Amino acid sequence: MPDIENEQLKPAREVLESILMAIPGAKLEWDIYAQSDKPHLTQLADFTVTVNTNHRLDTLVVEFKSQGHPRQLREAIDRLLRFRHRSNGADYLVVAAPFITSEGAAVCQEENVGYYDLAGNCRLIFGNYYVERSGRPNLVRKDQVSASNLYGPKSERVLRVLFEGREWKVVPLAERANVSTGTVSIVRNLLLEREWAKEGPGGLKLTQPKKLLTDWAAVWKRRRDKPKTYFTPKPLAEIEAEMAKFADQHHAQFALTGAAGAWRVAPMTRYNRAQVYWDGDPDLLATGVGLKPVETGANVHILAPRDEGVFFAKEDVVGMPLVSSLQLYLDLQRDPARGEEAAEHIWDMRLFPTNAG
Repeated sequence: MPDIENEQLKPAREVLESILMAIPGAKLEWDIYAQSDKPHLTQLADFTVTVNTNHRLDTLVVEFKSQGHPRQLREAIDRLLRFRHRSNGADYLVVAAPFITSEGAAVCQEENVGYYDLAGNCRLIFGNYYVERSGRPNLVRKDQVSASNLYGPKSERVLRVLFEGREWKVVPLAERANVSTGTVSIVRNLLLEREWAKEGPGGLKLTQPKKLLTDWAAVWKRRRDKPKTYFTPKPLAEIEAEMAKFADQHHAQFALTGAAGAWRVAPMTRYNRAQVYWDGDPDLLATGVGLKPVETGANVHILAPRDEGVFFAKEDVVGMPLVSSLQLYLDLQRDPARGEEAAEHIWDMRLFPTNAG
């Protein structure tokens, strides 16, 4: 067992004790199997606790994992099932982790296994008792470390390639995404932990792209990338064309995004602000096409890309460069003017069309 799991066994016991002692008249006895004729069973679980009330005895068998993703929880459940098989008992199986994801909780419910986290959120159903708590603040923020690895700039390049929908071996995937094989391995492991991807004969492939994109969009929405803001009296279509021409002349990366991009592929509603990515000095582009820098009343936003990945798989629509539908969906999350509605349209019509396949 990793050292981090050993270190957290004491607080895991304490949290479970606080949950169980809320049962009226409950008395707890720990690790009864270590003192029984089956001490070998202690190798298959981290600890046990017997709940003694006036009416009955119930033993909970607990396996603790340092991560609460589906893959780790399935491993814990497998160990607990071996425990039950060898004990020939009817003990109640429980998994615990510092934080348990919603997908991890669903796995536990499917397997009829109890669970709890170190904040005291839990779902335990045994004997005559049903204990469920949710919404307790968790100091271990959801995927705080792993999210930074999964949605870092270079990791996002890997995700963009995987959204193409085919299987990828590590080296070709690294070459396509222009990242190291180490970065691919990190992303691969994180996706497999969440059961958002699987390894097939041809390599890694996304199996839950909708879940991945929903999670990614939530992270993207929280980012506060501030654009440079400008004003033009010209029609937006005209200034967009001028910016695209200027970028082409300077051999610089450029693409429309946001509502301006959504209008080109799904003209649901008019827009009143051009939003573009430009891989260069925003003032150079602004000066080149006659934009006036302003603090308020801007109708042109120039964004500096956080990584070259925003230009991955960009499209050409009637001579106008657009970011990919994937990037468009992400950017629309932060557009307060009907961005959510436009994002849903991109989701339904371009990313996951219902008539596809």
